[in-house]
Amino acid sequence: MEIITTGMSSAPIQLTMLSLAQARHRASTLLESAFAASICALFLGSLFTMNTSTMGTIKMAKETAWASQVLQQRVESMRIANWHQVTDANWILANLLNTDAPGSNGLKGLSETLTLIPYASTSTDITQLTRRNGSASVVARNSSLLTENAMKVIWTVNFTGAPNDRDSTRQTVTILAKGGVAK
Repeated sequence: MEIITTGMSSAPIQLTMLSLAQARHRASTLLESAFAASICALFLGSLFTMNTSTMGTIKMAKETAWASQVLQQRVESMRIANWHQVTDANWILANLLNTDAPGSNGLKGLSETLTLIPYASTSTDITQLTRRNGSASVVARNSSLLTENAMKVIWTVNFTGAPNDRDSTRQTVTILAKGGVAK
């Protein structure tokens, strides 16, 4: 290091001469900083991607919970009704499928299918009802269900859900007996 004084002022001016080793060290520090910045950018990009994926999973879980709530409400409505009512397709159409079930407003493209099948019987005729876009209809009718002792109830909910608007299905199956659970 060399100190030079000028005639104009009495304060010395300090000139620094960098050695070759010091210059190389400063250049490698620049490369290290660029590398560290790229690692930080990669980490942040991964973090944002993981966040997006997690939000999609949460949305899918909410939709599944809503579909389960729809199924639970529908089966509970059938459980409360008497045998004459649950074996009559017209009664089911007018009293169970006439309105949206709680939780169904969060599901896109919702359709419900109810299938009633005689249980432990020689009869293979079914009763099937559907509800789409706010309207319900009878697809098939088995008028002899009233004489059966039990029936299998299959309630299916189809909807368009996360991720990427894929078709999703939830289903519940239960057995209803003529005399209830105790008989």
